[in-house]
Amino acid sequence: MNLHHRDDFLTFTSVFLFGLLLITVGLAHAAGIKPLGNITWTVWDFLTGAVAGVLMMAVFGLISPLRQEAEDILGAPLAACRWYDLALMAILVGIIEELLFRGVLEPWMARWNALAAFVIVNVIFGALHSVSLLYAAVATTLGCILSWLTHGIGEFNLLRPIVAHAVYDFVGFAWIAASYSRSHPSGPPQPETPD
Repeated sequence: MNLHHRDDFLTFTSVFLFGLLLITVGLAHAAGIKPLGNITWTVWDFLTGAVAGVLMMAVFGLISPLRQEAEDILGAPLAACRWYDLALMAILVGIIEELLFRGVLEPWMARWNALAAFVIVNVIFGALHSVSLLYAAVATTLGCILSWLTHGIGEFNLLRPIVAHAVYDFVGFAWIAASYSRSHPSGPPQPETPD
């Protein structure tokens, strides 16, 4: 499997997200939680999530070592994708990860201690996104912001973090893909073939 190739990258991503979805459904069932019931569709909450996603991405854009790490790791596969691949991927990641972290894990753990649940879930979120210590710290911080969006401003609503996460990812994916394409106009380096 060549993850620099569009079809392989999208297949890998789809399988990974499907696995995450199965974990989410299993944990939700075990906890007796119905996360889809915690999504309220309002224009205000949608716009709040969208603005939060753009602001989070603006801060990410200021951290050049993090931006470079993301481009080194994801630049080639994202540049191989079309814009609608990036949009669909961002939407699915936003929905599935938020259902898992803010929709199932955090409320489940909060039954014992809300503050501990907030901290533990976002440390796990950061650890699962870590490609370096800096990336893990930023992902943990972003996770805390997403948790705050869920229940820190008004009634509990997963719509806000889902939209924020999807917008953040889409803008980030597009930015990384464009940056990679500019710095690699001939495409990703090809592996050497043995003689």
